[in-house]
Amino acid sequence: MLCELIAKGIESMPPLIPADWDERTVICLEDEVITITFKNGKVSLTEGDTPDAESIIQMTKNRLCDMIDGSIDFMTVWRELAEPAPTDRRFVLKGSGAKLITLVDLFSRYCKSNPEFQKLLIDYKNSLQSQQKL
Repeated sequence: MLCELIAKGIESMPPLIPADWDERTVICLEDEVITITFKNGKVSLTEGDTPDAESIIQMTKNRLCDMIDGSIDFMTVWRELAEPAPTDRRFVLKGSGAKLITLVDLFSRYCKSNPEFQKLLIDYKNSLQSQQKL
C-alpha cells in the first residue's frame, strides 16, 4: 500500500529533480523494500532491492509517513538523513539520504496542496496504527 501511495505522489510531482541525478536509493520499510531511481530529472519506483544502490535507508513506514505529512519537522529529517553523525546508523545504512530528503520535501508540499493525497496518507497512517494495536 505504501509503495502505491508513493507512486501516486511521484506521478503527480512537478519535474523538480535535477537532470544530473543518477542514483538508486533503497528504502527498507519493515516488511517492504522500495528502490527509488533518480535519472534524467525523473523519479521511478520499483518494489524490491537492487544490489547497486548508492544509498540504503532504513525506517518504519509510520516514520516515513510522519516525514511526508510534516509531523516530523524538516530540520530533524535533514539531520537524520542528510547529515547524521558518523556513528549514527539508525536510518542511513549506506550512502546519503540527501536525495530522499528532496523527494520527501516534494511529497510534503504535495500532501499539503492536495486534499485527496493527504486523506490517503492519513488513512494509511491510521491503518498502520490499527495494525500495531493487534
